[in-house]
Amino acid sequence: MGKRSTIYNDNLTQDWDNVSDKNKKLVKEFMQYCKSTDKSPMTMNQYEQWLRVFFCWNYKENEDKFFIDLKKRDFVYYFGYLRDLGMSSNRIASLKSALSSLSSEIELLCEDLYPNFRNQLRGLEPVHITAVREKTVVSGNKLEEMLSTLVEKKEYQLACYLALVCSSGSRKAEMLQMKPEFFVPENVQFEGYMYCTPKIRAKGRGKQGKMINKYVIKDAFDPYFELWMKEREKLGIKCDSLFVTNVNGEWKNANVSTANHFAKQISTMFNIDWYSHSGRHYFCTLLKSLGLSDDIVRIVFSWASVDLVRVYDDTPVSDKLFEHMVALGKKAQQDSEER
Repeated sequence: MGKRSTIYNDNLTQDWDNVSDKNKKLVKEFMQYCKSTDKSPMTMNQYEQWLRVFFCWNYKENEDKFFIDLKKRDFVYYFGYLRDLGMSSNRIASLKSALSSLSSEIELLCEDLYPNFRNQLRGLEPVHITAVREKTVVSGNKLEEMLSTLVEKKEYQLACYLALVCSSGSRKAEMLQMKPEFFVPENVQFEGYMYCTPKIRAKGRGKQGKMINKYVIKDAFDPYFELWMKEREKLGIKCDSLFVTNVNGEWKNANVSTANHFAKQISTMFNIDWYSHSGRHYFCTLLKSLGLSDDIVRIVFSWASVDLVRVYDDTPVSDKLFEHMVALGKKAQQDSEER
């Protein structure tokens, strides 16, 4: 714990007063830009602290160079410095993201002042984010087995919850906003393949988060949705939310505690460590197995960066290598036929 506390204390920003005024000005203008784009106060505070860490390093270790004049090697040295401190890959990725956002803002708004400026973070090898906890990887066959067991036990709500999270990759908070009325023919898109829900609140920019549509694989979800809707009707449930909880004999919309209880039930019943993001991993891996590009997967999830695809895609390395070798073989055969 000693090394970790060193990373996050004020020592990394204690030289902020000595940083050059022109670099401080860039940070100040960037923070104003963040405010204008409705970044949340928490996000703005994180960005400012992360940028201060960088500019204090730049002052002490890099001759206080003007940010506009920095080269790729300067950032490589900086990330090496952070690793020497014992900083986690996740934290380094966050610091890199802040620097990239600052660079993008300069390119967008200061082209007249710095016409030759380019985002030097582009093209650098991505920081490999490590999982905070060991991932629970569930195969398609295992998921089918789990859903069948839940149906046999007449756990229709839990089966519906599990099917939805794995066919949409929704976060816990997003799952709690789902409503029965979302899953109607008018919301079916892509030639009947997916539901596209109305916009719901998601984690992201602004005080209210960002508003996104969720995409749900229809055939994978419908059987369990229909079973749960029949059960709701039988029980006389009139709640707005798709998922509910019973409090003293009264049905109420599900809350975070309900979702946590669902995860605990699944973990106990199937002797696995099921947690809120397990379904996100499953859905991302499924989309990749269907041949979707990283950028399309990013769009489906409403992610800002394709880097997250690498985090959530659990496709075995052997499968990826096999696909690559097959593609190379087909290309070689095509080239041979064209000769």
